[in-house]
Amino acid sequence: MAKGPRRRLARPAPALHAHAPARGWHLAAVAIAGLLAYAGSLSGPFVFDDRATIVDNQTVETVFSRDVLAAPHETPVAGRPVVNISFALNYAFGRRDVTGYHAVNIAIHLLCALAIFGTVRRTDRDKSTGKNFALAVALLWVVHPLNSEAVNYVTQRTESLMALFYLLTLYCAIRAHDAAHSGRWAAAAIAACALGMASKESMVSAPLMVFVYDRIFLFGSLKEAVRARWRLYAGLAATWLVLAAMMWTAPRNLSAGFTAHDADVWTYLLNQTVMIVRYLWLAIWPRELVLYYGWPLPLAAGDVVPQALLILALLAATVIALWRAPRLGFLGLWFFVMLAPTSSIIPIATEVGAERRMYLALAAVIALAVLAWRRVVASNRAGAVALAIATVALAAGTIARSQEYRSSLRLAETTHERWPTPGSASMYGTELAAAGRLAEAERHLRSGAAMHPPAAYFLGTVLAAQGKRAEAIEQFRAYLATQPAALDQAHLARGLLADALTKERRHAEADAVYREMLAVRPDDGEVARLLGQSLLTQQKYGEAVTAYRAAVALRPDDGAAFGGLGIALASTGRIDEAIAAFERAAALDPANPRTQQNLQRALAMRGLK
Repeated sequence: MAKGPRRRLARPAPALHAHAPARGWHLAAVAIAGLLAYAGSLSGPFVFDDRATIVDNQTVETVFSRDVLAAPHETPVAGRPVVNISFALNYAFGRRDVTGYHAVNIAIHLLCALAIFGTVRRTDRDKSTGKNFALAVALLWVVHPLNSEAVNYVTQRTESLMALFYLLTLYCAIRAHDAAHSGRWAAAAIAACALGMASKESMVSAPLMVFVYDRIFLFGSLKEAVRARWRLYAGLAATWLVLAAMMWTAPRNLSAGFTAHDADVWTYLLNQTVMIVRYLWLAIWPRELVLYYGWPLPLAAGDVVPQALLILALLAATVIALWRAPRLGFLGLWFFVMLAPTSSIIPIATEVGAERRMYLALAAVIALAVLAWRRVVASNRAGAVALAIATVALAAGTIARSQEYRSSLRLAETTHERWPTPGSASMYGTELAAAGRLAEAERHLRSGAAMHPPAAYFLGTVLAAQGKRAEAIEQFRAYLATQPAALDQAHLARGLLADALTKERRHAEADAVYREMLAVRPDDGEVARLLGQSLLTQQKYGEAVTAYRAAVALRPDDGAAFGGLGIALASTGRIDEAIAAFERAAALDPANPRTQQNLQRALAMRGLK
């Protein structure tokens, strides 16, 4: 009985170029449906990670500079230079006008849909599925609400651009199997793969999936595939060097991977059983979408038995299908492989789940659903009606979800309502604070602070803004006790802690915090200046001179630092040096009357000698 499946798997596939060219209206229908679904999203503001990715990212301001290849460390575009360059091109044409960024995201999404159409059409050789199978898959995919995060959230261009290159890699590899211009298509596949590797790490599986596709759809054996296409496989495998270089130069040690802070492989894996089942449900019923699922929850194996059994059953079905019905098995394999980099054992400590991770995997789910429908309903007319209804319903859901992206506060609110976690409480509280609703913000942040350290940080900022500095100091310290010193937010928290301590006249404690900050980042001239200012307030003039000298060495254009240095020097009797410092401060800030007064006093003191 085992020989039957082997014969089916080994049977040579028909030529892919036997199909007639795609009808123009098919492509137009996919593009128009996508445009209508996302037309209302063009005016949505930058939200959340968009600040680090675009608003505060100075590297996008110089598209023709090498700086654009080195995005800020630990941001969503770090180690992803192709995406950062795309943002730089947006900046070159429209600065930080959000409309242009949304327009490019929509264009990338439409190109992905067309690539799916082309790939499915060249793959489908079974006329029993109907001539419009590729149209149905691409049309439902382009309007599906589950994809809305990758389109509406500008920063998530990292996902959609990587997906575009992934699909182009496969499509070009398929075209390279044709006799005509095979070399050009193979080169295009390798180029697309390299660009994808420089867009996002999830591209890692593309070379393997091309090989698996070839074995299932194009060649009768592995040996035959390698003999015919070894140059293509070698070229695709070589692009892993690009990915290795990106990960080496811009690692995400603080947020992802086995070395990430609070990384727990087993806990993360248990959480993924919940998230994958959630993704599957949203693929079928895409309502109550969530932007942020928070950090991994402390689950035990017994908490996820139903979800784990379902996923194991799906994995087993995929393995069996690869053996007995390889084409169907490829769809199951596609689903799991697309999720594997983010939804398996590699911890992403800051985000246990994200709907954008289904961006490519969703195509397999939709393809299986369309195949199942065609198996049950043979009528082409009934299929067309069902496709039209499903497309309109999904597009309506996408339009409604896009409206929620018009406000970061609304996104945070829906997240907390639909998937309440300590992380969502922190997210919502932060947005309430930004809207000036401090009392509500404090309530939500307090509810999340015990389990979600960033909530303690934001709670500290809210308490400080309300003048509750003693409580704010406690929250900043609670947050810092849990975080790596190198984290950017930890550095900000120490600065706020030191400021609160200073305002509470706890200068010695503030000095200790400033010194901790300089130990981690000795090149921070502003912190050196603040330390000098604190020491000056305590009349520790000698130490203040040392701190201010460090500040002006790091920031030679800082008039305030030179002014403080002058006061400290004058207080130690070094009048000539003080005069030089005041003159430099006056040159940098000639409109500052206090600097001019200090300079005149120092000159008068020298005259009295």
